Amino acid sequence: MSTLEIVTVPNPKLLGPTQRVGPFDLNSNGLLDQIEKMTQALRAEGGVGLAANQLGYNNKVIVVEFNDPDGKDNVPYQIFINPEIVELSEERECLDEGCLSVPPIELPVERAKKVKLKAQNEHGRKIKITAKGLLARILQHETDHLNNILFTDRVREKYLKDFPEIKKQKILFIGSDKFAEPILKGMILLGLNIPLVISESPKLAGRDRIIRQTAVSQLALEFNKKLIETDNIKKNIEAIKTIKPDLIILTDFGQLIPPEILAIPRLGSLNLHPSLLPKYRGATPIQTAILKGDEETGVSLMRMTPKFDKGPILAQIKTEIYHDDTAEILRKRLSVEALKLLYEVLPKILAQKIREIPQDENQASYAHKFKKEDGAIDWTKTPEEIDRQIRAFQPWPGTYSIIDNKRLIILAAHLKDDKIVLDLVQPEGKKPMIFKDFLRGYHGPKPEWLTKIS
Repeated sequence: MSTLEIVTVPNPKLLGPTQRVGPFDLNSNGLLDQIEKMTQALRAEGGVGLAANQLGYNNKVIVVEFNDPDGKDNVPYQIFINPEIVELSEERECLDEGCLSVPPIELPVERAKKVKLKAQNEHGRKIKITAKGLLARILQHETDHLNNILFTDRVREKYLKDFPEIKKQKILFIGSDKFAEPILKGMILLGLNIPLVISESPKLAGRDRIIRQTAVSQLALEFNKKLIETDNIKKNIEAIKTIKPDLIILTDFGQLIPPEILAIPRLGSLNLHPSLLPKYRGATPIQTAILKGDEETGVSLMRMTPKFDKGPILAQIKTEIYHDDTAEILRKRLSVEALKLLYEVLPKILAQKIREIPQDENQASYAHKFKKEDGAIDWTKTPEEIDRQIRAFQPWPGTYSIIDNKRLIILAAHLKDDKIVLDLVQPEGKKPMIFKDFLRGYHGPKPEWLTKIS
């Protein structure tokens, strides 16, 4: 059975009406097949709940399930058809939520701690439940979906109510790649006033060398935001002056911003940088943190100056680096944390009630750009160092070793008993394959480095 693709924002299917289910003839109306596909998608995506319109169905069905690794918050597999919350407790709590339809954003949502819900099961039998804790939150989240309400709508409603001045401030967003994309998405969904997005010009990318727009450009167009793509931001000073931004938010952008642009917004120009500044200024802080074996990293919000990454720090947020983190995994987690940081401190910035801390130049370090050649594995290094290199350079610039005068690209590996275990490789000119399958089909000379892996 094929898994349907999760519908994500800004797809209008998430906002279309959903209809009550009935009659309950599982064979004639395809309900059983729908439930199976929803269940399959929920488990495949690792979610805790799924509403019908998240898979493009327009009826009122939700499925829930969560197997807590710690065994504390298990939610057994359940199906709710035509669900309706009939009572919400007065006691409420605010916790972070995410959503398969709004990846990868997580933001705090205030919800009732206990709910009473009536629904029907897949056979049409009426059911009533009282739910509390995680299940209560899931049911509120998923019934919201059926009523065309995203969790970010709940966040936006409270945010703009608590800080009504935010909506009035015009924010120019400047960014390019995948670290910046979720931050811009979150800002849009929070209802912030973003009259203009600036990103870098499309470039050749990928093995097929096709000209592609940046991740930020693509997102801006999806949400119908005015977009400027440029190789030289200096040429856009007049366009920036025209919109009269109150604030500039920049992240993941490869050009130095000239002083005449930094001076335009009355509240200044800020940069979200994925390191704990002054550590790892420069282009590759995420890769460098893994490569150096750091146990933690984070995101810094700093005021921009005419020099890269040297401005005073307004706020920071920390996160642990896990033993199996690749640069891509860590980048995704840091972009989520960056949005949370901005969400928390933006009201203080707009009220001009935030303290700025100068960076300690004595503690400064730099993360330089990597080249394709940096991916060559030096097998005289320790297994721990090689493991960090493989994870730090995934996906760019990648790691490789030479076998039979050809490159063998290392796509995934892990440590076991103080040795490197290669999991997934890609022989030069071929498709990715399991390393054991590669060895079975390889009959050439065996290099010495093969003796150093498990």
